[in-house]
Amino acid sequence: MHDGSDFDFLTHPLSMDEEQLVDLAASIRRFLISSTSETGGHIGANLGTVELTLALHSVFKSPDVPFIFDTGHQGYTHKILTKRAGLFRSLNSIGGMNRFLTPDESVHDLIESSHAGTAISTGLGLAIGRRLAGNADPVVAVVGDSALTEGNSLEALNHAVVESTNLIIVINDNGFAISEGFGGIHNVLQHDADSARKFFEALGAHYVGPVDGHDTVAIISALESVASESKLPIIHIRTEKGRGLAAAKDHPTRMHYSPPFQIDNGWPSGLPGGRSFSDAVGNFLLEQMDLHRTMFCITPSTRYATGLDAVFAKYPSRCSDPGMAEQHAMSLCVGLEKAGMLPVISYQSTFMQRAYDQLVHDLAFSSTKAIILSHRSGLAGYDNSTHHGLYDAALLRTIPGLRIFRPSSFLDFKNLFSLELAVLDGPVVFLLPYGEEEEFPALTDSKSTNPVLVTKGSETLLVSVGSMLGVSKEVASLRGYGLVDLRIIAPLPVEDLVSIAENYDRVVVLEEATSSGGIGFTIASSLAQASARVSIKVLSFPDVFVGPGSRKELLSLHGLDVAGILKEIDK
Repeated sequence: MHDGSDFDFLTHPLSMDEEQLVDLAASIRRFLISSTSETGGHIGANLGTVELTLALHSVFKSPDVPFIFDTGHQGYTHKILTKRAGLFRSLNSIGGMNRFLTPDESVHDLIESSHAGTAISTGLGLAIGRRLAGNADPVVAVVGDSALTEGNSLEALNHAVVESTNLIIVINDNGFAISEGFGGIHNVLQHDADSARKFFEALGAHYVGPVDGHDTVAIISALESVASESKLPIIHIRTEKGRGLAAAKDHPTRMHYSPPFQIDNGWPSGLPGGRSFSDAVGNFLLEQMDLHRTMFCITPSTRYATGLDAVFAKYPSRCSDPGMAEQHAMSLCVGLEKAGMLPVISYQSTFMQRAYDQLVHDLAFSSTKAIILSHRSGLAGYDNSTHHGLYDAALLRTIPGLRIFRPSSFLDFKNLFSLELAVLDGPVVFLLPYGEEEEFPALTDSKSTNPVLVTKGSETLLVSVGSMLGVSKEVASLRGYGLVDLRIIAPLPVEDLVSIAENYDRVVVLEEATSSGGIGFTIASSLAQASARVSIKVLSFPDVFVGPGSRKELLSLHGLDVAGILKEIDK
């Protein structure tokens, strides 16, 4: 792997001529392809922003002029130009370079930038504050991968056009969100520049574009042209996602993110892995769509991550990907259900947090019959602390009328899904783990929604919540403990738990969630109120933002692997 050290001795882009910028762009693109082919990374998203980032650094001096990337997965060239090329070899390893942009890594990264729809709001607040402090330097918000369609972006744009600040908005328009771009704003930006101009100017902004996103000099000229503009400048840059990597051209997401891959064809390197839990769920939903003609699938721009590509391909009229519009996607379910459809909506857990209000007010309050699948609940790999779904239980369990299941295996999910589908009378959530299906072995085949006593034992009862069943089984086998697979966390089956726990001296609850608000302390409280004469210990994650890492690494780091659990029990 090219170690990136050559980039640390570069003349800054501010001092480069056109030929040097062209050569540097080609060199960066070669480095990104070579490096991420070995480590994996957001390769497609970053290949499209090489010239754009070079132009930003050619016109403005970071960090005096902050660049707020929306989202940070398009910031690899920015990292290179701020002398972090040497970190790329550590990408996707514990303690290594962040996949996104974070202040923990560099003063050139002002904010944590790993979700979409935040840059204009943050940039505007920063610009207002700097104006009041007498700082005339601009603030640049780079809105990419369809983040402009986020409700938060549009709310911020509505405000920004009536403020007098030095905020500059750059739209990185590559035609994609994570999946393909969607909707009226996407169509106008991609196909009708005149209408785009009229739209932004009608709001009160100054529109420049569209600009060729792979012509560094043209982008520099556009940025310099708005230096003294009194209206909010919006520079529309058209880029090509995956540019320079032939294998990305026909890929469904232009290789937005890829594990280590073969450069010539884009196929993953090494031996193929097992089937992901999400892909298994997606295949099952395809079968369910065949059986239930009113079933309608929704996902906000994460089709590939929630296993739904085949479902969308077979049933396009009964599927919707409304783009990065998590709140709208949730409320869409209400209207569909009122029209006689059965909505099934799939999120990545971290993005479902953004639709919390709609889940409470629109679905739960009105008892909307809908099935909600939250993928990557619990640990979520190397996608930064912001992407772990460790807060699901705490966020969701307080919502009245919401049934919540945490299946321990794919077989368990199928059984629970079928049981709930037969009696559905309101919203139900399934919290699904991240990883390969084989990481979550099927230890039970229960045809009920009740907790399952997997093994009987003496003295100690382990209560496993969802994805912890495999490691709990190992601990129970080593020590002869009893083991319960809880499966349903709301409403909590208190009577069943009390009935089982009364046969033991102590109960140990194991969960892949934060301790505060987690199911463990709710179990402890419920057993105490039921006067169950047992001592209770809860083993879960601390109330901190857990760093990125593989599930195996993070369980071990936080004492939730077999050795760590035994050590805690022995205390």
